[in-house]
Amino acid sequence: MVKVNEGVKEYLRLGRLFNAEILALIFILSYLLSARLYDVQIDIRIVIALFIAGISAHVGGAYNNDRLDLAIDKKAKYCAHKPLVSGNISIKTAKIIEFAATLIFIASILYASYISKSTISVIISPRILSTIIFILCAASLVYLYNRFNKSNMFINIVGQMYASFAVLIGMSIVLDFDLIVFLSAIVIGLNGVYLNIIEADIKDLEVDIVNVPKSLGVRFKGEKAINTLKFYILNEVIKIFMFILILIILSLEKTGINYLLMACILFIINYLVRLSMFKNLSSNREKIKRYIAAQEFTSIFLISTIYMIINPFLPIVVLIFVVIWLSTWNKMLWGTYFRPQV
Repeated sequence: MVKVNEGVKEYLRLGRLFNAEILALIFILSYLLSARLYDVQIDIRIVIALFIAGISAHVGGAYNNDRLDLAIDKKAKYCAHKPLVSGNISIKTAKIIEFAATLIFIASILYASYISKSTISVIISPRILSTIIFILCAASLVYLYNRFNKSNMFINIVGQMYASFAVLIGMSIVLDFDLIVFLSAIVIGLNGVYLNIIEADIKDLEVDIVNVPKSLGVRFKGEKAINTLKFYILNEVIKIFMFILILIILSLEKTGINYLLMACILFIINYLVRLSMFKNLSSNREKIKRYIAAQEFTSIFLISTIYMIINPFLPIVVLIFVVIWLSTWNKMLWGTYFRPQV
């Protein structure tokens, strides 16, 4: 394991490098899917640029989130380890890094769009305009979420749909619009909403001014979550709708029945994980970390079936890459495979 200076670790922790690969994968997989659908040759320079864009966008968003949440985080004991709360990183430095990361994100995306040899333009011409529009939409949703998610229910929910625009950004490197990629954008955006209200909202139930589970009556009796039925139903509706969209996407891609069966099997596995997670919802984050981790991994596996026309084994490859990335960064930054709550 590579040893990293403790001071450097604080900057990496604040940037949440442990799961930055997810956004990078969203950009890349969307680009690969669009290229596959329209027989466009893959450019490795674009793949690298999109990976850099995803990492830098995630880092910039993480810095912005912690900076805007600082006043609330100072009141929460479980946030005492955060670099801005502890004072190990100054607000001024955080702003500089946030701005630099955002510039790298935008520059990398525009570079990828500029060198793309694709000339497919369906709605907007020239095609690069769609890239710019999607970047602005994604960045706006991220900022609105970070700024108002603790006080505005609508923003708390809709803000996570920035992930949908991340998919559309990857698509725009090839063309302006495609129905299959658009539907996959909805799936990934909804998964972002789901994970946010499971991870962030439950964690912040006693601190947030308003959030989804609190509005649906969820409370803690001791450490155990009670009155969770409405919250459970809402989350199941989101997941079922996502699953229906995945089946529609696979049908539009004209994949074989074996792909559809795989998606069904993975949905059942994901459901069993969800059921176990809800039965064990607790205010004690250490007790439910493994359930949340299992939910994340099985969700990634399920959603990756959308991209099986790129390669039948892609869901397995994506899952292995995510597990290796996550475990490596967690061990490096915290000395544990199950990180503290960010």
